[in-house]
Parts: sequence; C-alpha cells; structure tokens
Amino acid sequence: MHVGINAQLLSFSQNYRNGGVSRYIRYLLTELAKRPGEHEYTVFVNGNEVVERLNAHHAQVTYVSAPWPESRPAARVAWEQFVLPNLLRQKHIDVLHSPVNVLPAWLPSHCAGVVTLHDLAFLRFPEVLTQAKRMYHQTFTVRSLRRATMLITVSESTRQDAHELVGIPLERIQTVYPCINEHFSNVIKDEQLSMFRKKKDLNEGYILYMGTLEPRKNITTLIDAYALLRQKYAVREKLVLAGGKGWLYDAIFAKVRQLDMEAEVIFPGFVADSEQALWYAAASAFAYPSLYEGFGLPVAEALSMGIPTVTSNVSSLPEAGAGVALCVDPHDVQAICEALYTSLNDTTFHQQSQRIASSIAQRFSAARMAEQTIAVYEQAARNVLQGRSHYISSTK
Repeated sequence: MHVGINAQLLSFSQNYRNGGVSRYIRYLLTELAKRPGEHEYTVFVNGNEVVERLNAHHAQVTYVSAPWPESRPAARVAWEQFVLPNLLRQKHIDVLHSPVNVLPAWLPSHCAGVVTLHDLAFLRFPEVLTQAKRMYHQTFTVRSLRRATMLITVSESTRQDAHELVGIPLERIQTVYPCINEHFSNVIKDEQLSMFRKKKDLNEGYILYMGTLEPRKNITTLIDAYALLRQKYAVREKLVLAGGKGWLYDAIFAKVRQLDMEAEVIFPGFVADSEQALWYAAASAFAYPSLYEGFGLPVAEALSMGIPTVTSNVSSLPEAGAGVALCVDPHDVQAICEALYTSLNDTTFHQQSQRIASSIAQRFSAARMAEQTIAVYEQAARNVLQGRSHYISSTK
C-alpha cells in the first residue's frame, strides 16, 4: 500500500503554528519512519528545511516539498485543493491521510481519503474563532468529513461530536489518541529544576498553563480563579501563562491589568520544545480549564510528568485527564480556585499524580498511535476496494 500524508501544517516556527496539530503530525511521521512494515509513504511537507528538522529518514518514506508557503493560508489551501490531487494520481497513492481536518475536493477514484479530526470547536463554539477561521472550517472541514473514507478522531468525545453534529456514521470513525513525546518521560534532576526556577525568578513555585492564548482556552476565568486563590488563601505561587499568541487574545492581558496582577501573572511567550519538559516539571501544579478540546494534549503531558493537574469536566478533557486530573466546571471560578488549592496542598493528590505518571505515558504512546493509524489506513484501502468491486459487479 502506498500512503500519502499531507503534512503542510507541520511547522517548526517559534509561534502558535508549532502547536498541538503540528506536534501530532511530527510525532506520527517520526514513529512511522521507525517502522519498516510493508507500506510505502510519500509525505508532502512545506519546504526542504522541514525535512531536515524532522530527521526521520527511512527507505520507505519519501518527502515531497511544496513551494507554496504554509504561513500564507490562501496559498496552502490552493496547493492542497488544486495541486495535490494531481500528485496523488502521478505517484499512484492508494490512501491519502490529511492529519488536520481537510481533504482535497477531488481524489482519484482509486485513492481512499483519511482525515484526522482534531475538534469541532467551529460548530460547538463559533464565537471563539475569527470569521475567516469559521468560514474555512464550515466550507472545507465539513465537506471533507463527509467525503472521507475513514475518519480518525483524537478522542471519543470528538467521535461523538462528528456523529452528532455532522452526521458521520460511527462505523466510519475510529478514535486514535494522540501521543506524548517520549522526552516528557525523562527524569529531570531536582538540581536542574531548582536552577530553572531561579533563572525564571519563580522560586516560590508556580501554577502553569501551557497552550495557545485564545478564547476557547478560558484563560480569563483561570485568571479570576487565581485572583480568588490569592485573596482567599494568600498563596505565594505565581501564575504562568505560557504559549504563543493565537487570536482574540487581548482580553487576557486586559484582565491581568484590570486585576492589577502584572507582577503575579507571567507571560513567557511561546515555549520551545527544548524547554517544555522543564516548564512542566518545575511547576507546582498545572491548570487547563478549557471550554472545549478535541483532546487536550497538555493535560496528558503534565500528568505524564507527575504534575498535579486541574482541568475541565467537559468535552474530551476527562479522557485526557485519565481519571487522575481534578475535573471541574470551567465556568465556576470558585470550583477552579478550590481545585487549584487542592493541587498545591494535598499531599495524597501529589503522590497519586506521581505514581500514575508512567502509565499515562504508556497509554498515550507514539507506538500505539502509529499502530492504530496504520490499521485505519488498511481499513480505508479495503473499503475503497470493496466499493469498486461492488460497483463493477452491479454494472455487469
């Protein structure tokens, strides 16, 4: 089987584009390159430097670089809609995997289409996206989901959303959890953590949020809960809101100014891969009270490092929390405040978080994600062959 993977949204930029979906693509490609298997892969990337940074070469993996810049969305969309279909035909691709929501409008008749759906926020919470993003998803994503031979969702919650909101039959949807990078399982020495906190001027400890700064992440409510935590319990830990600016983020900075907490709320900006594990490991607790997530990878990453974690009780976040994270109503400032206090002070919760860390890493492993994804490719190819056989039989 010859599998094509549209990896145009794989980015190594130092901003929000190198976020969750980009890491999903990167980890998948890296793991596939480790597995000789019986399949051949052609990966369509954006620029030769991406191939060099991947450092994931294998005889059965070929990289094709598109000259249309990923940083210009209109050019990228034009490439995947008008150029990619011809490449699929020329290279005799049997299965095309689009790891981020969208397929070309046209596929060769022999080619199965697999889409990974990361979330349906544009249908659940359209107000938290810009108009351009809403229009893009309503035009391209919905059409792609309905046309896909098989659909991968990153959680059972998203699987149900695809069925309920778009009408995709459940038998065409397979949940495959994203993976945690293995470097989050590396042990970091206490001396290194102490030096890191001192370097960042966070010796009193801190509550960490890690993710894009955008409305769906519910960061303004987290700031309100943190303000209540300081007022009610006089905690000394600071709040670190780490991540690149996404969209509609001005309210976050306005909230900090309104509460006069510029000295207590820290914005380190986008965190490079090389520092992410340190930020997690040095944290006193992790908070991620998002309103909606397709999966919520930072929750699983924090748990895999044994960090006491607070997240929401909605959408997929209890799945990412794996029965360990404290899950609360994301609209309830008091509940978030109390959960944060527990995460900072409950010794039993700390010990449980540390004890479960290794099993979280195993549950969300790259090997498991790759195995399950390959199984979806194989099923999609069979579905197309069966469909063609049925068509030939019915026309005789």
